[in-house]
Formats: sequence, C-alpha cells, structure tokens
Amino acid sequence: MHNMKHQWISVLCLCLIPLMASAYAMTDMNDKPTNIQTLVGKGKWTVVEIWASDCRMCQLSIQHIVNFKTAHPEVDIVGISVDGTQGKADAQTFIGEQHLTFPNLLSDKQEMDQYLFATAEKNFIGTPTFLFYDPQGKLLTVQAKALTEKELSGFIDSQGSQPEIAEPC
Repeated sequence: MHNMKHQWISVLCLCLIPLMASAYAMTDMNDKPTNIQTLVGKGKWTVVEIWASDCRMCQLSIQHIVNFKTAHPEVDIVGISVDGTQGKADAQTFIGEQHLTFPNLLSDKQEMDQYLFATAEKNFIGTPTFLFYDPQGKLLTVQAKALTEKELSGFIDSQGSQPEIAEPC
C-alpha cells in the first residue's frame, strides 16, 4: 500500500511540473530563465508593460513609459514582450528602435494569460497591458490599455504611503 501511495505522489508531481515550469518560462533577452517575481518587491514601485513588437498601439505609446522612467528613476520598469521565442529578433529590434533601457523579458500570450489568471484572476486581453506592483511586490492592478506618462504617475501618486487602498485585482 505504501508503495502504491508513493507511485501516485510521483505521478501527481510529474503532472504538475509542466504547470510550474510555465510560470517560470520567461527569459531575459539573453535566454536566461527568469520570472516577474524576482524583479518586484525590492522596496520600490514596479511598473510592468506587456508589449508586442507588431502592436501599433505599443509602438505609438511606448515613449510614455520611457519618459516616465526618466522622470521617476525611483520606480522600476520592466517590459515583457509577448512575441515568444520565435519573435525574439523582432522584440530585440523593437527594444533598439524604441531605445528601451529598462529590463525586458520574453514571453508569449499564453504564458501571460496563465500568469495573470494565477496572480490576478484576470485574462490577458492584449497589448499594451500594464501591471502595477507596490514596494512589497504585491500586484495592485492590471490596466489593459495604453497609458500616458501622466496616468502612470497619477496612479502611483494616488497610492501615497498606503498601497493597500489600491483597487484590488
């Protein structure tokens, strides 16, 4: 009986491995595995912009987050391309053309959908999408639309010293 129980546990663990791996399947642009949680919650606000190189709205609005980063060096910015591994060259071209100096990760739409559902019980709608993390690393809100520099600043400024008053995800 003990042996059979051990076999079931082994089978269960093997079935869960793909689910756990998908949560950490993002890479940086040097193909190093990483995930969002390692980049947030370091005592600083973090804004994550999810983008795609072929997204016209992303191309038109990405300068707002570049300007926001310049005006707010105390806030960490992370970009996530959903171009997938097959679109890595397109993502790298976008990063260069847009002069993105903040860290950018590579993911895909399915992984982002799984991540957002697991962390915020929301589906990934499209790009651009913004995620706001408080200084403790808690995801406060998901905004599936282009945001201006003023809107980015306004959200963080409205939180003051009490991030728990934010609209829950």
